[in-house]
Amino acid sequence: MNPATLALLIPIIAIIGSFIVSIMKLKERQNLAANEQQNNNKSLHDEISSLRQRIEVLERVITEDSYDLKQKINNA
Repeated sequence: MNPATLALLIPIIAIIGSFIVSIMKLKERQNLAANEQQNNNKSLHDEISSLRQRIEVLERVITEDSYDLKQKINNA
């Protein structure tokens, strides 16, 4: 291998290496963002489930006959 070819290959290899490192860092950031998003989605799902349960309880309370009677007494 002559010196001119070697002098040309060294920068090319360095540029390709930096691209590879950049791609690896980008993939790592994407994985971290995906994990964070997944955790966020889980917490939101849990909160929605909790709120749905509370709404069901409130609906049951409102539709009970004794609640309607209490409202009539309070309005009288």
